[in-house]
Amino acid sequence: MEVGIIVERRQSRSPWQEWAWQPVEALPGAPATEPWRTVAEGPGWTRFHAANLPLVLKKAETAEYLVNLAQAAPRLYVVLRQAAGPMPWRPLLVTAAPDEAGSYLDGGEELVEGVPMPPAVQAWLHDFIARHHVEKPFIKRKRSKKLLVGGEAEPSGGS
Repeated sequence: MEVGIIVERRQSRSPWQEWAWQPVEALPGAPATEPWRTVAEGPGWTRFHAANLPLVLKKAETAEYLVNLAQAAPRLYVVLRQAAGPMPWRPLLVTAAPDEAGSYLDGGEELVEGVPMPPAVQAWLHDFIARHHVEKPFIKRKRSKKLLVGGEAEPSGGS
């Protein structure tokens, strides 16, 4: 599903940066447009339709989608990457999987924000889960025998 990414630029209160940037909305089925088209403005802020990105669902992530949908306010996660040029960020990814979005927080070069998941995307996600989710049974790990100092195995029943 193609999703339009709306990014807001707001005057920053920080003395070190003029603007604060944040994804604020995802629009399913947004028409193709030139990047960074202004869609709304107000005193000290501007919202841009920054890009359209594909929202790709994966069968292996259905458990994550279920957790997301169980929240009071399900989210889509938008990843922006620093860029050179007139706009300091470029939309890189939109996902419904919180773990996938979280993996982009490690590098420090991306901005990751959750935006409200539109009802149409929620319905699409529910349908995908109904068709592809497979409950995985919990398998308890067996403890491995630890070697004690001197090469002897720990007695059974110990911790």
